[in-house]
Amino acid sequence: MNLKKYTPHIIITIFAFIIYANTLGHQYALDDKMTYWKNEFVQEGVGGIKDILSYDTMAGMFGKDSKELEGGRYRPLSLITFALEVELFGKPTTDVSAKQEFMGNPGLSHFINIILYCISLLILFKTLTKLFRDYKPKFWYLGIPFIATMLFAAHPLHTEIVANIKGRDEILAFLFSIAALNSILNYIDHNKKTELINAFVFIFLGSMSKEISITFLAVIPISIYFFRKEKLPKYIISFVPILAGALLYLIIRQLVIGDQADIAATQLMNDPFLEATTGQRYATIFYTLLLYLKLLIFPHPLTWDYYPYHIGIMQWSDWTVLLGLVLYLALGIVAILRLKKKSIYSFAIIIYLATLSITSNILFSIGAFMSERFIFVSLLGFCIVVAYLISEKLPLKINHLQNYRKTGLTITILILLAFSVKTVSRNSVWENNLTLFGHDVKVSSNSAKGNSSYASELYKLSEDAEAVGDTLLRNEYLEKAIPYFEKAIEIYPQYSEALVRLGNIHYKLNGDYKTMFDYYIRTLRTNPLNSDIWNNTIGVLTYNVDEPLYEKNIWLQYMSFAPERAEPYTQIGDLHYFTEIANPDSAVYYYEKAIEITPQNFELLFRLGVTYGNIGEFITAREYLQKAASIKEDAEVFRYLGITYGMEGNDTMALEYFEKALKLNPGNIILKQNVEVAKDRLNHN
Repeated sequence: MNLKKYTPHIIITIFAFIIYANTLGHQYALDDKMTYWKNEFVQEGVGGIKDILSYDTMAGMFGKDSKELEGGRYRPLSLITFALEVELFGKPTTDVSAKQEFMGNPGLSHFINIILYCISLLILFKTLTKLFRDYKPKFWYLGIPFIATMLFAAHPLHTEIVANIKGRDEILAFLFSIAALNSILNYIDHNKKTELINAFVFIFLGSMSKEISITFLAVIPISIYFFRKEKLPKYIISFVPILAGALLYLIIRQLVIGDQADIAATQLMNDPFLEATTGQRYATIFYTLLLYLKLLIFPHPLTWDYYPYHIGIMQWSDWTVLLGLVLYLALGIVAILRLKKKSIYSFAIIIYLATLSITSNILFSIGAFMSERFIFVSLLGFCIVVAYLISEKLPLKINHLQNYRKTGLTITILILLAFSVKTVSRNSVWENNLTLFGHDVKVSSNSAKGNSSYASELYKLSEDAEAVGDTLLRNEYLEKAIPYFEKAIEIYPQYSEALVRLGNIHYKLNGDYKTMFDYYIRTLRTNPLNSDIWNNTIGVLTYNVDEPLYEKNIWLQYMSFAPERAEPYTQIGDLHYFTEIANPDSAVYYYEKAIEITPQNFELLFRLGVTYGNIGEFITAREYLQKAASIKEDAEVFRYLGITYGMEGNDTMALEYFEKALKLNPGNIILKQNVEVAKDRLNHN
């Protein structure tokens, strides 16, 4: 075995592994919740693979029929790998963000991410070596393939992909897409027709990982055009399998998730352009595109959070927007003008623009202004240009070979060192949600999501402290969370998560339920079905508040926001049934409104029956009690049925139902007395 031949591969692998090795002890962070530990399909292991393939990627988190699946995502392959991890290596674990144990193995997951990343780099190096076969570097380590691959490996913008377990979808998509390009090159160069099958499989698998693979329908033909001279028929033949692979994915995607991609986002966090005009939208897009160029060259500061309004809504009068437009127009012009000459600059620009196209927000909204992961593949164009300048252009400026070698190595090493230091440093931030959100909220200080996310982590820690009875620590976390929730609401006044939890904090710290309900009502104006609010309100008003008129007023407001829900009618009915504002007629009115919405509600039917009995309408009372009995045999239902008959002097039927009740609850003294009274009355009659 010729080890010298594999020296570049060994260096690339060791280098990439070392700069990401500090993620091996990390936990879960950010979207790992949706795709791993809170995803019921993944948690089922192999048994969940069928559902992973059959539903939207987010269905395992939100439920198969959830209405929260805005945008439509079908990326099952990474989830399948997670399910296999759970099946084969999963063990009971927990996380800073989790409130209960789940099956997982974060160290293994991070290790697999690094290994897959290394494999993708090796395939990239192999592919670039084939692409640039006609370029003969003075030294192999100063060749375009090696420098470009090393830069790609080290670039800090990749930390969001490799250090975050969820980022495996991006890694797999890139791995399979580059493998498809490699297969097409093998077909072009050696006429291996089996490689066409491989290309089909790779593009299909890449697309099943993430839609970015579809952009390789442009990348692969462009690459062949720039680096090979082939006749049109061979171009067409090489294009057919990758087109077929992408089409197969799109057909399956349509069959599985249908038109979910057309569901309009209604929340600012899912559509950052919700409050922008068309002009502002495109001004903001070109500003973010300018930021991408800046981050390619100077990747600092980095953040997971580009949500509103870390980046503000921009105007065309802003010079940075115009600069972004001019630079991208210039890139487009260079790419077109140098296309015929097959310039490396043109090739790199096309790679950059083609792979960025579907995440740029220009073609369609992707739910965020921008994200570092969106240019995971795109920055390959930047790496190729830098490698080309060092490998091909620098020797033209430095005639002496050894001087060029020293200068080229120095430049390359300095860039790699700077990138590597930043990458290793950035990795440490991704340890878990608390470290990530706590660090990045200082960068994205004007982001509603960032402020609320960090505050929510503190809120969860307060719940942990409360669970072990540490009230002082609980209060410390809650006090620390307040300014971040308040900042989130200042930025986005309708932010449900921040409003609800800030209301809860006022109640937990000071028992101030009125302020809590003020925040709740603000939330319901734009999010009337918020489950946390409805559940918390029932609990607090039922067990901790004794102001019937105030409670009724709260439920009347809730009713105005969500007239289709039964809870307000039920709760107001209870207030008229149980409290000092007792009014049987009002109780009946609200209970009947509630029963129209939930006609099979046992408790409602029972209470209606009892209430009608209290106002002497025994026939109607029995109708409701009989409906309740048809749902569930219950001693109290039978007892009240007995009472209605007894009140009408029908002691035979009264005794029958009292005995049914006693059979269900034989130790009940009251029921025994009811039976004895009914028997005594029958004996005397």
